Amino acid sequence: MQNAVSQGTTPGTTIESRCLRIFFYIAAAVFTLLTLIRIYVGWKDGVSLTEMSGTWIGMADDMKHNVFYRPLSSSLGIGGTRYFPLHFVLQGELMKMGLGPEASGHVLEGIVCLALLLAMYRILRMLRAGPLMAACIPVLILGTRAGQIAILSVRGDLLPLTLNVLGLAVCIGAGGSSGANSGVSLRRVLGASLFFTLAFASKPTSLYGVAAVVVSFALARQFRQAVQMMLATAAGCAAVIGVIALGTGGSFFVIYRACGLAAGYSLMSATSTSFWPAFGLPLDLLVLVLGFCGFCALPGARRLQMPAVFFLFAAAATFAVVGAVGAGQNHFIDVEVAALIVFSAWLFDEQTNERKFGVAALAMLTVASSYPMFIFVRHRERDFAPYAESAYEPSLRQTVQFLGAQQKPILAENTLVPLLAGQRPYLLDLWMFTVRAEGDPALANSMSKAIKEHQFGAIVLTPYTTLSADNPYFFPKRLTEEMRQNYVLAKQFPRADIYLPRTQ
Repeated sequence: MQNAVSQGTTPGTTIESRCLRIFFYIAAAVFTLLTLIRIYVGWKDGVSLTEMSGTWIGMADDMKHNVFYRPLSSSLGIGGTRYFPLHFVLQGELMKMGLGPEASGHVLEGIVCLALLLAMYRILRMLRAGPLMAACIPVLILGTRAGQIAILSVRGDLLPLTLNVLGLAVCIGAGGSSGANSGVSLRRVLGASLFFTLAFASKPTSLYGVAAVVVSFALARQFRQAVQMMLATAAGCAAVIGVIALGTGGSFFVIYRACGLAAGYSLMSATSTSFWPAFGLPLDLLVLVLGFCGFCALPGARRLQMPAVFFLFAAAATFAVVGAVGAGQNHFIDVEVAALIVFSAWLFDEQTNERKFGVAALAMLTVASSYPMFIFVRHRERDFAPYAESAYEPSLRQTVQFLGAQQKPILAENTLVPLLAGQRPYLLDLWMFTVRAEGDPALANSMSKAIKEHQFGAIVLTPYTTLSADNPYFFPKRLTEEMRQNYVLAKQFPRADIYLPRTQ
């Protein structure tokens, strides 16, 4: 009793604080249960198996057949992608083990998501969070739109983020419970650099993680560790490029030169896209606000340590990435994870006196995230934009069943259609192909000839594609018109329009 009073804490406030934490734990448990149900139902229904997921799965299928980076044009069809390989290489290995195209993707995302939550738990424990708090806070990332896309779809966003957070966990763990950067051994530096190198092998823009660690080392006057980290990661990234070049016989450079910057970059797009959470993603916005407030509330010296620096670099990287034409809501996942980490750094700092307010904010976020999750589980057949999409799986399966055995290739916007039909995809990445074809119309000649000669047994599009002939995210206008002239709409499903040759 005397100790409580001497520290400015009365028994009444202690009970209130305990009740608030218990409420947060119960809310987090309910949210976790709803999230697990949501993931199970989402995977079963194929929620978020969009055309983008189909592209990643198509590249994994190529790896299953030992094709590493399909050429821009070959007997297989049309390739071309700007994605780095680690994600689809790992999924390809899972497919070789016997998992299907969808199951392999979901298994990979599930393992990576679990690793992310464990890495965040490790970081929060080193920031003085108790076991229950450290377990509850990371799960909240799955309530955001970016988190939902990450776990329900199949794409290469979650893997590089997880590797970055693992690298951060290694470095923070070396600095003791304060999160400082002192006493980092060479072994830990090399271990973290391995994670950062693998993150680069997944996504080149993920280098913000190692940049944040190097800068935080330098700010803490740990110059030897900063140089070691920089050199080790640079050597690892060079090795990654070398392996990719050898694995593709040098064609990777041709492919990446054609696709890397094909879509273009716009500062205006970066600025406008950065405001998406403010206009249509309330839970994402709440997480970002908590992170920003936590960063600003940190004592001056703590803003120079890894959690705060990581948050700044993740925010800068996100702003840079969303400036690329075609960037989507999925790219906010990095800065949202960093926001939860920096908010936790403030909440569990020994100088923080507003912990009840911080826990109350987390409880509010948890309750707010639980409500839409409950709605998704209760009404799984409906769209709830912008946080959920209806199932793709039934339409894809119905499409394959309607088409039956096809002797000719299927041209599909979503590569899952030919994969489920037992074919190799003719077109890997429609968006990238259209962007390239607009700059060089000759690239579409081979597909134009195939359409006119009815070389495709069927063309399967999303319902809105042919209604948006001028939209650069779909087929070039010239090809769209040729499809209308040579193919006729034969059947419609909620997520697929099937066109057959007019001769049939």
